[in-house]
Amino acid sequence: MGTLAWRRTGPVTDTPLLLLHAMPLDGSMWDRMRELMPDVDVLTVDAPGFGSSPSGHELAQDYPHPEFGEEASASVAVYVDALEATLDSLGIERVVIGGNSMGGGVAAAFTDYHPERVLGLAVIDSNIGADAPSGHASRRRMIEMCEAGRAYDTVKDWTTTIVSPSASDETRAELDALFREVPDAGLAWLQRAQLARKDHRDAVAKVDGPVLLIRGADDPTCSREMLEELRGRAKDARIVEIVHAGHFSPYEQPEPLSHLLADFWYSARR
Repeated sequence: MGTLAWRRTGPVTDTPLLLLHAMPLDGSMWDRMRELMPDVDVLTVDAPGFGSSPSGHELAQDYPHPEFGEEASASVAVYVDALEATLDSLGIERVVIGGNSMGGGVAAAFTDYHPERVLGLAVIDSNIGADAPSGHASRRRMIEMCEAGRAYDTVKDWTTTIVSPSASDETRAELDALFREVPDAGLAWLQRAQLARKDHRDAVAKVDGPVLLIRGADDPTCSREMLEELRGRAKDARIVEIVHAGHFSPYEQPEPLSHLLADFWYSARR
């Protein structure tokens, strides 16, 4: 299985804090967090088709799990296998893993498939269940637009619809600039993977260490009730809401999020 592009900062340990980015961004979304957590071993990757990583189609060519059927060519499981191969290539056996939005879903999927490699799981503004059938038509429309070279048009409204009203104009402008660079093919593949994703809510019960459930208090896509349901499945979980944050808290409120994740990493390793 092919590997993903990665970046690692801070002191090298045997259990890095692996952070997975939101759609439609890449691993650079955690750069500010790196600056705020200089004493944490932070490892990030670019999702298939984003940043410097191979495309999802390239990674799926030698995908070893035919039981996933025709959808294996665009599957969260392909991402998970590439992530596992990346960790193996780096000699990393266990991680404390977390992710924002889509990244939280992939972190949960990785935990579901490889619980023995996870010391702690942080889910940030993410629905880790299966894609809701009510949203399938909208997601298929987004895929069609991406294939027509209009990826930006599918996400341009997110700077107002899912970002906190308290976000600064600078934050909105930064996100908009990143959205304008979104790769059409990469986003189409990820949207297909999200459309076919499985329910990984039970992953929280497989973690022997702590589970941290975080939501921006102004995020309309991730409710408190959703996180309460997840907490009920876990052995050791807590919920934290970040004020003045919407869906992209690593950009909107990096300082409080960095404190939460640094403390979580230390506690999970203990």
